[in-house]
Amino acid sequence: MIIDKEICKEAAKYSLDLSKLIFGGIILAGLMNFGINQIVLFVFGLLAVIVTAFVGFGFIKLSKSKGK
Repeated sequence: MIIDKEICKEAAKYSLDLSKLIFGGIILAGLMNFGINQIVLFVFGLLAVIVTAFVGFGFIKLSKSKGK
């Protein structure tokens, strides 16, 4: 059980870090003109940020509920 709790904590950290990196990538890609449609970039990028953040917070909640 302890291993499962630790894995959930690490998965949460990884998901939240991935969310931050995607957000930074959106900002950088928006500043650089790569010929990417800005609206598509922001819509899909923000969707990916929201999904990975919710997954990270879900893992946090899961890791806290396993201890009880």
